[in-house]
Amino acid sequence: MALILVKHGPEHKEDQVKLECATEEDVVVLIQDGIYWVVQGEPVPTKGSVYVLKEDLVARGYGEHIAPRCVDYGGLVDLIFQQGNIIS
Repeated sequence: MALILVKHGPEHKEDQVKLECATEEDVVVLIQDGIYWVVQGEPVPTKGSVYVLKEDLVARGYGEHIAPRCVDYGGLVDLIFQQGNIIS
């Protein structure tokens, strides 16, 4: 069980590999430019549970309605403490 932080968009191969390697037990949090994985309107290519950092959506001019699950900074801290390992 791991928390996977994705901070780059779909053009970034390393983050694409992180998403593809995530298991159903992993939690994926899209931060910074990683929010563009949900903005593009296609399913995020992962088996992990996907969350999007709300503040990064808003900073880039998007609303929470485009993301299935949003977390704020407090929610991100909670996810960090719930998961055993962090991959960034």
